[in-house]
Amino acid sequence: MIEITPIKKLDAEISMPGSKYIANRLLIICALADGTSVLSNAPNNDDINNAIAALRNFGVEIKKIKNSLIIKGTKGKPKQTKKEIDVGDSGTLLRFIIGIAALAEGQTKIFGSKRICERPMRNLLDSLHDLGIKIESLNDGCAPLIIHGGTFKGGTAKISGNVSSQFISSLLLIAPFAQKDVEIIVEGNLVSRGYVDLTIDLMKKAGIDIKRKGYKQFKIKSRQIYKQVKIDIPADWASANYFLAAAAIMPGIIRIRNINMQSNQPESQFVNVLKKIGCSIKVKNESLTVKGPKILSAVEADMSTMPDSVQTLCAVALFSRGTTKITGISNLKYKESDRINDTAKELRKLGADIVINKDSLAIRNNKVNPAVIDPHNDHRMAMSLALVGLKIRGIKINQPECVSKSFPGFWNKMKEVGIKIKNV
Repeated sequence: MIEITPIKKLDAEISMPGSKYIANRLLIICALADGTSVLSNAPNNDDINNAIAALRNFGVEIKKIKNSLIIKGTKGKPKQTKKEIDVGDSGTLLRFIIGIAALAEGQTKIFGSKRICERPMRNLLDSLHDLGIKIESLNDGCAPLIIHGGTFKGGTAKISGNVSSQFISSLLLIAPFAQKDVEIIVEGNLVSRGYVDLTIDLMKKAGIDIKRKGYKQFKIKSRQIYKQVKIDIPADWASANYFLAAAAIMPGIIRIRNINMQSNQPESQFVNVLKKIGCSIKVKNESLTVKGPKILSAVEADMSTMPDSVQTLCAVALFSRGTTKITGISNLKYKESDRINDTAKELRKLGADIVINKDSLAIRNNKVNPAVIDPHNDHRMAMSLALVGLKIRGIKINQPECVSKSFPGFWNKMKEVGIKIKNV
């Protein structure tokens, strides 16, 4: 357990690690590419390391040199693996590695943590089945899964859009390697649609042609193949948002040196929420400065396009005048934690009045209390609610090591901007 010591002033300049979202997608693309790809500024965290280990089991050669990854592609023909694939606590890897297993000959068993084996997969499994891929669930539509590879025929698959955008990304990433053309039809409204845009953008950079009708239909010609790429992975916006939120809460000033305002990462839209709250935003080249206001204004924010910054906004809401309403969050129930009910539970410990609906949280600030925060093994809850300790004495975080899933250097980065943390 750690305790955050309140600080009197925040005025710091920092840099951020590479984007986990981009790295996860590029690992799959490069693993299937024709040639050797180079990814620089690659993040080093549990999710990425689990992805690298999983891909190596399929014969993908990956070398780490400092913060770069050298990846020799398989030309769409990953090797059969005799090992079971452990995705750890990574939902993204679970959804993406299924595609690699479908392209490899033989059977592959995929499993993960207890929480991973509770996350529903039926929607994706049914769509993969429509495309000719035989998959068995050993747990009523959840992992563990057994994939029978070499059966990717292609054709048309229908999939619900309201569960996870990663389901659509999973289908898109392997679609070029089907025996015949692939058509993906999305039923209902697509959640977190910016992440599908991100997937398509990276596929296009690797030479794949995709036809689309908005977020309802995607068509991919078969027998395309990814070309090798050389990409400098941009800074991770979800990680940056914790520190931008810190400037709002204090109030103070944070400058991030290496953030790309032109990035199409969905979490970059959090800056617009901070503007509504009253923050001052200045951009110069690839540097971003956020200055917090004397009084934070409560907002109503649709977070459906930036789901991984919901808990970050919750921390800010504790110090905002009035009631903050956060909408577009129904799919957060099946993340690393139940990010609706578990987050509300911890916010109530801190003294907030919370009203929960299926798709929204309303947070009315009161006097914020000291509390021991249980992050429910959720890296984003730990990092978000640690921000409360900037102003409130007695904020303690259980399981601080859970941040290694996405941002193992988070606590050191907090110290770098002048925040004191001690073990208790």
